[in-house]
Amino acid sequence: MLKLIAPRDLGPIPAAAAAAFVALAIFAWTERTVLVDPERMSVPYWPWKLWQIGPLLMGCGGVWWVWLSTRHVPWVRSLALGILALVVLANAYSDLFGDHWGDVWRTVNPLFIGSSSVAAVALWRCGCTAGRVGAVVSAALGALVFANGYFLDNGVIWQILNPVRMLTALAWTAGAVQANVATPESGDSSGNG
Repeated sequence: MLKLIAPRDLGPIPAAAAAAFVALAIFAWTERTVLVDPERMSVPYWPWKLWQIGPLLMGCGGVWWVWLSTRHVPWVRSLALGILALVVLANAYSDLFGDHWGDVWRTVNPLFIGSSSVAAVALWRCGCTAGRVGAVVSAALGALVFANGYFLDNGVIWQILNPVRMLTALAWTAGAVQANVATPESGDSSGNG
């Protein structure tokens, strides 16, 4: 079973399909949240919190799987992160997703948390001071989204996090294509990673 989800060097179409699969799997799970939370009490309701473990595992594991499987097509990472930023924009500032806006947030949050963990590790590995600061900021943003999304649900924090998540995802988009230079597989022997 583990060989089915093991990292591999995917081509462009399978890599894009894998990223879409992860996002759609999370959306499908969160769209069925009504099964455990029919009154839509959300964050204070423990069955709701337990139901959200699935999307968190799929988000973190799925983002890492896509990251590790796209070494030869890193632009797919950037494309996925750019789409994530656009989804945050559309969901926060328009009615594009209609009645599914809550399901979209419950899909975005685990994807952002997973992306922040990948960004923190990738930035830390670069070894420079700016990279280390970026790693700490990425990890802190992921932790803040986790805390607010699953425990606090503070509206003011969401108003701050929405534009910050868009800008952060765009910053990660710019760097995701370059992240392979520090890996041993790229043939870089300069000792930067």
